[in-house]
Amino acid sequence: MTKLRSGFSMLVAIFVILMLSLVASYIFYASSSIAKEGSIQYQRDQAMILARSYTEYSVLAISGNNRKIQCLNEINARVGNNPNQGRGYVVKVYITYIGNSKYINNGDKCNKIAAELANTDIDTLSVILDVYVKYKDIQNPNLYNGNANLVPWQVYHRRSIQKI
Repeated sequence: MTKLRSGFSMLVAIFVILMLSLVASYIFYASSSIAKEGSIQYQRDQAMILARSYTEYSVLAISGNNRKIQCLNEINARVGNNPNQGRGYVVKVYITYIGNSKYINNGDKCNKIAAELANTDIDTLSVILDVYVKYKDIQNPNLYNGNANLVPWQVYHRRSIQKI
């Protein structure tokens, strides 16, 4: 009878150890998933903040630029050490002018939608800003295997209309 009890105790101990190991492996899996999601969310938040910053920067650059001589149609920037290797961002801002054509260069090199309709204020000038922020997912193992070209770009786009 004592051998039966010790055998049963051994089975219970093995069962408890198996259950604890399953719980521990689930906890490790959940914590690694949360860490990965946190880093992905961090990159997306950074892209959103950069898009807002470059929207404000574009308005400032347009305001300081003489549009009668040369229009500012595009702003390009690289933020970080090496965006192609996942350590930074590539920012592109495309600018389209809306409003009275007397405030814009009349040449063909200006992206514009000139409106002089009866229901619009004739002395307004606005711009449509399309801001694209590209980055590579730092969790992708191809970045660290020398295959960074295989990692697709993640793109955050922000469009806004700003009055100049």
